[in-house]
Amino acid sequence: MRRTLIHILCLLMLTTSVYAERITLRSGKQLTGKILAQTEEILLFQTATGQRFQFPSGDIQTIETDTEDEPSEETKMETVSRPVAFRIAVSGGLSAAAGEKCGGMTTAELQIGTRRIAWKDIFLGGSVGYAGAFLSTAAHFIPLQAVAAFPIPLASTGKHCAEVNASFGYAVATKGNKSGLTGSIAAGARFALKNGNAVFAGGTAQFIQTERNRTTAIGNDLYTHSVGTVLWLIGAKTILQF
Repeated sequence: MRRTLIHILCLLMLTTSVYAERITLRSGKQLTGKILAQTEEILLFQTATGQRFQFPSGDIQTIETDTEDEPSEETKMETVSRPVAFRIAVSGGLSAAAGEKCGGMTTAELQIGTRRIAWKDIFLGGSVGYAGAFLSTAAHFIPLQAVAAFPIPLASTGKHCAEVNASFGYAVATKGNKSGLTGSIAAGARFALKNGNAVFAGGTAQFIQTERNRTTAIGNDLYTHSVGTVLWLIGAKTILQF
């Protein structure tokens, strides 16, 4: 008996468990926690509340291990080896602003951030890019934004899933416009590729807060003045993550 207890104490110092385990006694009682040590004669068990029990091996009917919440070793290795993700986002479509004719639009971004949060395929980072709205007068911007992308539902880790992308930041304007706030949202589907890469395709809407120069005719004279407005960009978006 003394030798058995010594074996148990040694195992307690050397053994740790990260899994939730459930034992069923021959009496039908079930306990959930983790096995601290086990020999041919004795099993030492600690419940989720911290209580410790010592059972003769003959009293144990079954032992089950629950690993649903624990990421796989492959996932862990991938997360450790590739903690940073790069994303190239391109979009195109229509642009509009109050008092102006509709025109074309195009945007391009380089996004850098973390590719996983809480073992889920959630992207969080920042981006720098270009946005151009070609209305009656063209407008060009360099957006600097914080970016987030997450699957729907959040628990999804499959190869293919729905995804929502959102960004918010500041758009630095070129000549003829004024810098202002900018933001976008995109919804679509993400498809997993080889080596942990992925591609997203969906629809997007983006706004840029700015001021535009307007010319107004008063009698025979023309007057140019700045008017605050919001440029809306509506179109399709594609993102490559690697």
